[in-house]
This record gives sequence, structure tokens and C-alpha cells, in this order.
Amino acid sequence: MDWYLLLAAILLPALSAALCFIIRNQKVRIAIVSISTVLLFAVAGGFIALMVKSPDGKLVFHMEHSVLEVVSWVIKGFDLLLFCYIAYIGLKHKKAIVFILSVLQFIPWALFEVFGVFGKVNEPESAFVIDYLALIMIMLVSIIGPIITVFAIGYMKEHEHHLHLKVSRQPRFFMILFIFLAAMNALVMTNNLSWMYFFWEITTLCSFLLISHDATEIAIKNGLRALWINSVGGLAFIIAIVLMNSGLNTLSIQEISEAGMQGAFAGVLPIALSLLCIAGFTKSAQFPFQSWLLGAMVAPTPVSALLHSSTMVKAGVYLVVRISPAFAGTVLGQMVAIVGGFTFVAASAIAISQSNAKKVLAYSTIANLGLIICCAGIGTRISLAAAILLMIFHAVSKGLLFLCVGTIELGIGSRDIEDMQGLFKRMPFTTVITVIGQISMLLPPFGVLITKWMAIETAVHQPLVLLFLILGSALTVVFWSKWIGIILTMSYKPKYTREKLSFSMKAALSALIAVVMAASIGIAPLYNQFVKPQILAFKLADKEVLTGTGMGIWLQKVDAAVYGGFASIMFFAVILVLMVAIPVIANRIKPNRLKTPYLCGANADEDLRGLEFISPGDKIDTVVVRNYYMENVFGEKKLTFWVNVVAGAVIIIMLGVVTGL
Repeated sequence: MDWYLLLAAILLPALSAALCFIIRNQKVRIAIVSISTVLLFAVAGGFIALMVKSPDGKLVFHMEHSVLEVVSWVIKGFDLLLFCYIAYIGLKHKKAIVFILSVLQFIPWALFEVFGVFGKVNEPESAFVIDYLALIMIMLVSIIGPIITVFAIGYMKEHEHHLHLKVSRQPRFFMILFIFLAAMNALVMTNNLSWMYFFWEITTLCSFLLISHDATEIAIKNGLRALWINSVGGLAFIIAIVLMNSGLNTLSIQEISEAGMQGAFAGVLPIALSLLCIAGFTKSAQFPFQSWLLGAMVAPTPVSALLHSSTMVKAGVYLVVRISPAFAGTVLGQMVAIVGGFTFVAASAIAISQSNAKKVLAYSTIANLGLIICCAGIGTRISLAAAILLMIFHAVSKGLLFLCVGTIELGIGSRDIEDMQGLFKRMPFTTVITVIGQISMLLPPFGVLITKWMAIETAVHQPLVLLFLILGSALTVVFWSKWIGIILTMSYKPKYTREKLSFSMKAALSALIAVVMAASIGIAPLYNQFVKPQILAFKLADKEVLTGTGMGIWLQKVDAAVYGGFASIMFFAVILVLMVAIPVIANRIKPNRLKTPYLCGANADEDLRGLEFISPGDKIDTVVVRNYYMENVFGEKKLTFWVNVVAGAVIIIMLGVVTGL
């Protein structure tokens, strides 16, 4: 059963990709996506059942040497095709840096993998290993991913209608989405660092293809930027593989993760680990590599939700969290924490100046990924628990919010936050779900805030990192509060517009909001069942632990005394009462009790926002009511250059420290 599930997790999305591309009928494609969604849910459920029954909390898949060798050569063949195709993209679009980086990756890869110049390739016989960290990633990929593909059914139809396309490009679009899901599942399950590199590069290529999907000049430009920046990380990755193989005589990810705990943090290992961290930085868009994710916002909304918020960027933080025990408590760990903490505060600051909703979500995504990287660098039991929990909560909440923004953009023709005033009267269903999603990123008892608290608790011995976390957490309150305030603004008009959404879009939004609520309400069993076993498996030196009891999370020091926590179920009871009470009270207010505001003229009748009035000459004007965005302080143009310089300097210092220069 275990091998069947593993093959299904990789081959089922690959088969769905081929069918979506070959069969051009819309109804058949809907059936393929729907059936694939159910089957991937079943695959995730199957892995959960196997892990619960596993006595040592791990599923190990061994391959005979002859089979391992055949599979390795097949992957090498696909690797070669991947290099060639990426180089071709660079030549086709006259982007020299893409071609050069592809060649620079190919040279060490060929010398190492094909010609054996750097010694024997020590591939582990345990080709795939699934522990609880891998299981969590499988759940994100195989549950959140399919939900987003279901949303894409309705969204892409409307998207192409607005683009006035004569020939639909949906077959290609859904093919790439499913290829990406297959690559992500393989990436998190493999125990072979060389194989991980192959799947890593597939996600890079998928990112380019999906960002440039609309084939506009700006889409292709931003797709190429994502390709070359992630290729920088790919170059660091392949060099790290060569160093790791020669230094530790293994490419087993499990053994690499345990090397530092066994006192092997010496020789080339620190250099190789730092290069793997840089690969993780590029994939997770840490400063100064963030521009590719910001540019990716031109892509259709399902791309933003799937690749650039909930799953692909998680590959970067997954890699850093996976290898973090190897450098826990070292100078490298401290530098990684500084990189992540600085990204957290810098991205949160710039987000304040943004009125484009997708850009707010993009910077918020970068900030939260920085927080995960920071927790991985701190390297304690509590910080790694915070990192893994934040991976879960951020994936579901941010995936939901990207879909909400895409839905709003289709509804009102804008993604500007200021245009969302009075949205509740025009799109009540989407507004309610959007606000709950926003609150889940900001307030207790939702998981994102709890993980921030955990991160701050564990950073007390690193003052600079602690300062970053406190400042970043404060800044996030500003941009989320502004947006929530705008979107909840309601006019005095008693009438509403009945919102029309396709079944697939409404189902996806409903499913994700249910997952957001369930994950936060059930944070204690979620932690106890999936996160705590992984933290204990890391076998870290510190003894501080989290306990999940009473439907809440509690922090225990070494003396077993409880130092703080959240009783989540009590908070949720209060929130649910408010969620029910506020609409009931609002509906009881009679229209004749509402006084119409004076807007410099007679109020316009058909305006649901309550901001339009009839000016002299019978012209309809709009009252301008805007948030403060403080662009002179937090603007992109003001901060981006300097934060990139600082972040780049920190990474250079990190490399200098580990190399002894």
C-alpha cells in the first residue's frame, strides 16, 4: 500500500496533466480536475493513516541497487532535457543571464553526475523517506493544491473572457498546474539530495511557464526574472550537492540533517549547508531575492495562490527547516535567523505603503516566509515547532486570501484596496470570507498570531532577532487593519447586490475557509499529532517544549512550569458569538433610522458604496476617502534598494563566516 500511495502522489498528477493537455473538451477537463482532486485527497488521507500506524513515525522506501541505478539515470536524462529547455528559453527571449546560469549549473552537474570527476555519487538506497515534516508538506500540496485547481476551473473561464481570447489556453495551464503538484510531492518525499534538485528545478520551470501564461510583455518579463533568480538558487544547490557528497560521502537528506547533531559540523559541511540555505532563500523570496515573487503577481490568481503563496515558496522554507538541525546553535544558524528576521521586518514595512491588494499579499507572504526562516535559524524545539505550524497556517490562510482577491478583481474590475469600500453590499459572500481570512493572519486565536508569539518567546537570547520580530509583528497590524477597515466600510444604502459566483469558485472558497477555521480551532491536536513527533525526532539539545492540551497551546520551560499560552477554544467561542451577533444587530436597524451623510450634493441613488453625489451640472462625483500609506517613509522606492543592500551584505557575511574568510 505504501508504494502504491507514493507512486499515486507523483504519477496521478502527472497523468492528470497529460489528460488535461490532450483532451480539449471543457466538460471533460472539469471531470478530470474533479476526479484528481478527490483522489489526491485520498492519497493524503492514506499517508496520514500509514503514519499514524507507523511505530517509529517514519515511512522508509528502499530500492534495490539495480532499480535505483535505472531510476537515477532516468532522472539524469530528464535533468539534461531540463537544462536544454531552460537554455533554449534564454536564447529565445534573448535573456543572456538565463542561458549563462543554465550552463553554469550544467557544468558541475555533468562533471559530478555523469562523468564522476568529483568522486563516486553516494546515493542512498532509502530513496524516499516520509516523516511528519514531509507528511505536512504532502497534506499542503495534495489538499490545498487541488482545491486551488478547482477554483481555477471557474476563474480561468472568466479570466480568458476578460482577455478576449479566441483560442483557450486552459489545457496548457492545467497541465502545468498538475506537473507542479507532482514535482512538489516528489520533492518533499525524496531522501536523495540529487533527486530533490531535479524536482526543485521543475518547480522553477513551472513558475516561469505560469507567470508568463498570458503571454503579455510584462508577464514574460516577470516570468524570466523568476527563472533567472531561482536559477541562482539552483546553482548554489548543485554546488552544495557536490560539496556534500565529497564531505559527508552521502546524499541522504536524513543523514545530512543529523550530521550536525552527531558533531560533524566541520570541513565543507558548513559551506554546503550555507549554499543550501541560499537556495532556500531564493525559492522563498527572501531579501534581496524578493523581486521575482513581486513580479509574479501579474499571473492569474490561481498561480499566485498555488505557487507563490501556499506551496512552491514553501519548498524553500521546507529545505531550510529540514536541514536546520545540522546547524542548530551555530553561527550559521544565527546568520540564517538574522536573514529571516530582517526579511520579516523589511517586507512588513514596505507592505504598509501598498494599496494594490496583490502586492500587500505578496509582501505579507515574503514577511511570513522570513519569519519561518528566522525560526529555522534559531533552531530550538519551540522555534522549529513555530516554523512548521506557521507553514501550515500561512499556506491555508494566504492561499484563501489570494483566491479572494482574484474573485474581488473579477467582481469590481480592480485589485486596489481603496476600490473595495462598501464591498459588503456588492459581494457579501466574498467579503465575509475575505475578512475572516485577514483576521486569521492578525488576531488570536488563529494560528499565525500564536506562532509569532512562539517565535518571540524563543528569540529572547538573540536581541537583534528579537527586535526584528517585535517590529515586524507590530508593522503587520498596520497594513492588515487598514485593509480590514476599508473592506468592512458599509454605506447607508439598505439594498444589496446578489453575488454571482461559479460553483467551483464558491466551493473552493468555502473549503479553504473551513480548513482555516478547523486548523486554528484544532491547533492542539494538530500540534500533538503532526508537529510534536517531528520536533522530538530532530533530537535537539534544548529541553523547552510546547504542550497541546485543553484545546490550546502552552509553553513549558525545563522546570515544567507553564510560562504562557493560548486557550484557543475560548477565543473562538467569543469570535463565533460576535460573528453571529453583529449581522443580527445590523439587520435589525431600520433604514429610516439611518441618516444620509452630506456629500456636497444630492446623494446618488444607484451607488451601493455611499460615496457618490450629484455635483452642479448634474455630474456624478465621488467623495475621496483614503487610508494613509506613508509612501515617503515606507515606499518601495524609498526602502527597496537599501534593504536589498543590507540583506545582500548579511548573506555575504554569512558565507564569509562559514568559509573562514
